[in-house]
Amino acid sequence: MSRRSSVRRAAPRPVVVFDFGGVLSAGHDPVGDVLEITGGDRADVARAYWDGRAAYDHGDTSPERYWGAVAAAGAIPEPSATTVEDLQDADDRYWLRLDPEARALLHDLARNGVTLVLLSNASIAFGEAVRRADWFEAFSFAVISGEEGIVKPDPEIYEILLSALAHESGGVARPGGVVFFDDREENVRGARDLGIDAHLWPRNDPDRDPGTPNPGVAQARELLAARGITLD
Repeated sequence: MSRRSSVRRAAPRPVVVFDFGGVLSAGHDPVGDVLEITGGDRADVARAYWDGRAAYDHGDTSPERYWGAVAAAGAIPEPSATTVEDLQDADDRYWLRLDPEARALLHDLARNGVTLVLLSNASIAFGEAVRRADWFEAFSFAVISGEEGIVKPDPEIYEILLSALAHESGGVARPGGVVFFDDREENVRGARDLGIDAHLWPRNDPDRDPGTPNPGVAQARELLAARGITLD
């Protein structure tokens, strides 16, 4: 056996992929912030917000149409372009607030040279906002459902992720080398069906008592350490 062939190559370090809402974001119910602009009944505004969200995150409807329906469910039957922008801005500000422990996890991963990717069911507008966030510089790229016209757990969005990773590395797609965290069981199952090392993240609770550890972050740190990722 030659000397070269006897040398063992270290296994490639895993890529860590995060969902956003409920995982990195501090909260998961922006209706209160939206209601400050629309006025009206909270239940009506919430219904319009969530009922139309899947189509918005899929890229099937425009901001004007989506936010127009939300505003009309409140007290603004014919919102102006400025109101639509204000609603989008309020929504972006709410979602872009990171859970402090999740932010610390991102910092530790980035400091140790781990490749980070965002995979989120979100609108085109949010995709633009997230790339302007100060913390996004830790990420290599983001796969946003509204931009791709496909949402989790459809297999195609995971294939887009794997293809992009292969392109970034100049190699081949390695599903088993991707550690993925999501707060929805169906999204975790969809990723696992393609061989991705996917795990359920307990949804962040913005109302947990001060000093109470974030269970998702604690589980992620333990799992990543087991995968050989240094977080000191």
